Amino acid sequence: MKILFITFIDILNSLPQRSHHLIDYLKDKYDLTVVFCRYDDFGVLKKQEGTINYIGIPVKFASLFSPMILYKKYMELDYSKYDICIAQGPWAGLTAVELLKAGRIKFLAYEDIDYFPAFFEYDDIYERTKNMEKYCIENSDVTFSVNQHLIELRKNMTGITPYYIPNGVNCELFSGEREKHQGIVILFSGSLEHWSGIEMPIKALPILRREYDVSMMILGKGKYEHVLRKLSRDCKVSDAVHFLGKVKYNDLPMYFNKADLGLCTLFPTELIKYSFPLKAVEYMASGLPVVATDIGDLGKLIKENECGITIKYNVSDFVEKTIDLIENYDKMSIYGQNGRKFAKMFDWKELFKKEMSIIFEKLDKGIKYN
Repeated sequence: MKILFITFIDILNSLPQRSHHLIDYLKDKYDLTVVFCRYDDFGVLKKQEGTINYIGIPVKFASLFSPMILYKKYMELDYSKYDICIAQGPWAGLTAVELLKAGRIKFLAYEDIDYFPAFFEYDDIYERTKNMEKYCIENSDVTFSVNQHLIELRKNMTGITPYYIPNGVNCELFSGEREKHQGIVILFSGSLEHWSGIEMPIKALPILRREYDVSMMILGKGKYEHVLRKLSRDCKVSDAVHFLGKVKYNDLPMYFNKADLGLCTLFPTELIKYSFPLKAVEYMASGLPVVATDIGDLGKLIKENECGITIKYNVSDFVEKTIDLIENYDKMSIYGQNGRKFAKMFDWKELFKKEMSIIFEKLDKGIKYN
């Protein structure tokens, strides 16, 4: 069975995310080719790594809005035919649809991993991206969405109801025991962007520290880091906010096990409503109660399964509810235990096993998805 996986994500230069976990799942089971975008000036990359054939195609991100750019470049590099193509995001999806039309793939599965129009401020780019997503879903054999709100959006947009395959976690990796440490440690892991919502907890930290020994660990990189560093200095808590940079995925548990709370205080936007943050499930698998903005799927799941607290995105609500947790160790412990149990439903292996079983069922029946 030959599988082609196409993603707009630069596999070699990005933090571990769904793409990387899907590759890990597929690599030992199938003849796998991974096509990805490179946003540097190092040219085409073609290499064999174990059972995986990698093809990295250099592009400018803006050029991906021209539907044939990635397709034409790919066609010059790979002449193979594939049984299944899994395409992630609208830019990869457009290329995959063209491959399907050209007979280079037999079956197309589209992974709907975000509401990508919400990344863009300008109306014309927003609408173009929205139309690209619609086109990909309407022309794929099956679509998988990571968020229940996203499924409802796609159903209204296309008349097609995608399957629900959320983001997940490597439960085994994050199953270690918590370590004893001084004070209360609040942890954030992920990209440092405005939508990550880290400004608000930093602003709250001086208030928390009036009564409690509270500090923050921030794992990750991003263009917003300089803003957050300046904010921590302005708030006079730079000694308590530790920027630890990009951490290897397998090393994350070492930091998680030294924390007490996991931050998912995402800035409440249209983008976040339709997302499913990996960090939240990783916190849960580590036994960390999650502190999350009450928006989208995540807020509902945390409340229903009692594995953390949900907040309005403001300092006063964050402070009030975080203090309640700090002063109630038993509640923190119960939330952590509940999170570990709940996270088992999101093990990557089981999620991708379900996704592939749906693909094979559709492929065997030879019917289009609608």
